[in-house]
Amino acid sequence: MYTPAAFRSEDPDWIFSHVERHDFGLLVSATPLTVSHLPFQLVRPQGDAPARLVCHVARANPHWQAFAGQGAEALAVFQGPHAYVSSSWYGAQPSVPTWNYDAVQAVGHATLIEDPAEIAVQMRAMAATYEPTPGFDMDAQPADYMAKMFRGLVGISLEVRQWTGKRKQSQNRPPADRIAVAAALEARGDHAAAAALREANGLA
Repeated sequence: MYTPAAFRSEDPDWIFSHVERHDFGLLVSATPLTVSHLPFQLVRPQGDAPARLVCHVARANPHWQAFAGQGAEALAVFQGPHAYVSSSWYGAQPSVPTWNYDAVQAVGHATLIEDPAEIAVQMRAMAATYEPTPGFDMDAQPADYMAKMFRGLVGISLEVRQWTGKRKQSQNRPPADRIAVAAALEARGDHAAAAALREANGLA
């Protein structure tokens, strides 16, 4: 990902928070070139253990085969708020339109999780994160039914060796232009994009 210094974020707290907020991402493998749209669970670094990204695919999805055996390199991509920015909003001219956005990429070694017990742990963690209360209760389902469901899934664990964070939020514009862009985005109804711009630039 092309990341000029003005837009680069190396803050692990922001990177991890971004992934947790925008956790439906892309898993990309190179051989063969394959992309899957998946929900991810971030396991933050613990001691000497690096951060991991855990996801799963249906066994019928051939993407998991790219990581069979010794595993393989993979890329995960997490896109956040984004918006078209009109140059008519700038006070400083001449200027051209652009696009603002937040994004995080993670590169690492992906391996498979095929033990149904481990997949069950993964599914419990996901349900605990997203299910309303009351909601889906895994323990209330027939055991043989759930066992069949787990056998139909393949987990993937990506041990991340490199994070790249990018916040392209008008940091290269004069302060007055940043304020004006945030106000224009709000007026257009792009509230998430406006909030991301304000956060990235420390605007109230």
